[in-house]
Amino acid sequence: MTRQERALRNAVILLAVATLMLGGLLFWSLRAMSILKGEPADGESSDIASAGGQSVTDQAWVDELKKKYGNDVLLGMLNHIVVDKEAKALGVAVTDEEIEQELKRSMTGYGSEEQYYTQMQSELGLSRQEVREEAVYRLTLQAVATAGITITDAEIDNYLAENSERFTPRKEMQLSIIKVATYSEAERVMDRLEQGEDFAALAKELSIDEESRGRGGSIGTVEEEDPFWPEDLLKTAAQLDEGDIAGPLQTGDDYAIIRLEKMVDPKSQDQTEIREQVRRELALEQAAPLQQVESDLRAKYDTAIYIDNSLQD
Repeated sequence: MTRQERALRNAVILLAVATLMLGGLLFWSLRAMSILKGEPADGESSDIASAGGQSVTDQAWVDELKKKYGNDVLLGMLNHIVVDKEAKALGVAVTDEEIEQELKRSMTGYGSEEQYYTQMQSELGLSRQEVREEAVYRLTLQAVATAGITITDAEIDNYLAENSERFTPRKEMQLSIIKVATYSEAERVMDRLEQGEDFAALAKELSIDEESRGRGGSIGTVEEEDPFWPEDLLKTAAQLDEGDIAGPLQTGDDYAIIRLEKMVDPKSQDQTEIREQVRRELALEQAAPLQQVESDLRAKYDTAIYIDNSLQD
């Protein structure tokens, strides 16, 4: 698999993460509306905020949420209902092991598991449990979509033979970084480090990389051929000993100083797990698009929407 193909594969995985994030947003909106839809006993909506002497009522807030997210939330609720019904009818269920593997794949492109969940929480207010619930739904939908599709061992063998590089273990590096705007600034950072100043403290003081600065420059774990990082930076990092610092290195319009925190030996993926992953991917290629599956199931289970006919298929 070429570098470009790996980048495309990672982009597809990140798109799945974005879909999960949207699902989480819909659940958050739904919870907000269900909490706020009750009105005071006197029938008047209470104020929840104000600005410049003008109040915002809870009902106005609910109405705005409904207007912006209501259609998606409603369809999401209906999809969860019909997919669950179909899964029970087919005897389909996902295992805890499958869920953990799916979550691990969703974390591709993030520095660490903690960074992934922190970003889910900070950007969307999603807890680990909520992320897990959406992963369960996605896996269940895929299982329903591929029910009855048979992938032979020979097909899996052929795929693995043609894509062996995809499953070749790669070294992983735990890195920290300080980014600055100019080469001369980077040289001054190197001088201060050589004089014994603390890397993490300098990252918090000087780095322009918003994501890593608050963590003392830590960017978590990066594969040695990660397509989302400059190739020269990764090659330099791979030649360092743990604790060594290198720079200045150009990263687009910026300059970086890096420190190798730890070199992680690659772990071979379980062959049974690999084959099941390939089996599912090949089955999904033969299945109808998942959005179409949801639409078909809504029709099968006599879905009716009473508030907006535009949502009907």
